[in-house]
Amino acid sequence: MYLYNISIIIEESQHHALFSWVQQSWIPTLPADTKLLKMVNSPHEGYTYCIQLIVNDEQQIQHFQSEHISSLQAHIAQHHSEKAFIFDSVMQYL
Repeated sequence: MYLYNISIIIEESQHHALFSWVQQSWIPTLPADTKLLKMVNSPHEGYTYCIQLIVNDEQQIQHFQSEHISSLQAHIAQHHSEKAFIFDSVMQYL
């Protein structure tokens, strides 16, 4: 099993607008078991959010990436250029 994590770091000035879009427009398009978390005590300025999904194999991660990540990237590029940063990571359960 794998944990797929997408982290979004957003400047405070853009936080409300991006968080609202993620919560109201993007999250509803994702699989039902996707979790949205806020990082507490982040070492970064601004806000850090994580979207997490537990999957059985790496093919499910690739499918999620091909179906959902581009819309998040496009929204951030169009509305929050140079104010937000996203990165993803894959962790395997032992």
